[in-house]
Amino acid sequence: MGLDQYAGFRDSNGEVHEAFYWRKHARLQVFFDQMFTEQNKGDTHKLPDGDGGFGDLSHLGFNGGMGGVKITEEVVNKLDKEYLEGYPNCVAEDGFFWGQQFQKESIKEYKAQDKEFIAWCREQLKEGNEIGYDCSW
Repeated sequence: MGLDQYAGFRDSNGEVHEAFYWRKHARLQVFFDQMFTEQNKGDTHKLPDGDGGFGDLSHLGFNGGMGGVKITEEVVNKLDKEYLEGYPNCVAEDGFFWGQQFQKESIKEYKAQDKEFIAWCREQLKEGNEIGYDCSW
């Protein structure tokens, strides 16, 4: 059990088909959770609200099956800035399932892949392709 993250092409139903995969890259998840919230503000059916009961993990943000994040030029620009600065605005305060306890190591481990992903996103957007990010934890 844990955080599986993937990004790739979005089909007409909004489903993301994997082109990139990460395992427990907590700060990347925090970034995309912020983007998910931004893209879905006002949609009470999509944003996790939780009942606060035992085992309620809604405070950890979005999870698979909620529609994922549509990657736009604005999202890529924000991601590029976070990536270049070491994800300072994306610290995972919680998220055992996300690998929160080794998030700094994950930044180093995925540095080359994140750079490749950002370049890929820019290329796909230039070609007019629909791309997205989703996760499961």
